[in-house]
Amino acid sequence: MQNTWSKANERVGVLSILMRHAVDLEWIDRNPVVNVEKLTGGEYERRPEEKLKAFEAACADASLERILYELALGTGQRLGDCISVKWTDFDGEYMTVVQEKTSAKIQVYSPPRLQCFLKTVPRSGAHRLAKNHTRHMGKRHVQKKVEAIREAIGVLSGANRPVPHGWRYTAAIGLAGAGVDMRGIQSVTGHKTLSMVQKYTAQANQKAASRRPQTAREQGGKEKGKR
Repeated sequence: MQNTWSKANERVGVLSILMRHAVDLEWIDRNPVVNVEKLTGGEYERRPEEKLKAFEAACADASLERILYELALGTGQRLGDCISVKWTDFDGEYMTVVQEKTSAKIQVYSPPRLQCFLKTVPRSGAHRLAKNHTRHMGKRHVQKKVEAIREAIGVLSGANRPVPHGWRYTAAIGLAGAGVDMRGIQSVTGHKTLSMVQKYTAQANQKAASRRPQTAREQGGKEKGKR
């Protein structure tokens, strides 16, 4: 699983919990997973614009893959939270989301693009991604559908492959690039701590901050040239 480092680390973590339980039950003497090193694969990166466009083009109109993509990119929420969104959670402007990871209930303003897109989605159940009239689709089922699109456009594997969680990252970086402060970004993404927001937006903030001193340096050089 070296090409899916985050999944590999997750498996090791689960296995370690099971082994600790086995030690407590005196089935084994020690936890054999304790010294297994985690794989590294870098940080999540903003999806290049051309890859976003390629994904859009490969999706059928109002397909479950496109719905998930638009929800994640438009609201900045995790994939699992987007999958569980109901029709009644959207009032035309604001989307109510109960975050699975934090149990926090937040309301996120939906940008015009998302509002317009959702108007084109036919209603087939209580959820946006409906399995039947009362239940939403399973996360793994949706992930497999997304993986098929990613494979079709050539971004399923490789060290620098963009991953679906990158849609959330792309939303956060887009906000940072537009000059939104960390509190504002936090109000959209629902991160519990500003340190997590900083992790997502550090690259965009650094890029924007570099413009000011470089511009000042250029202007200073011009002033010296006039003397």
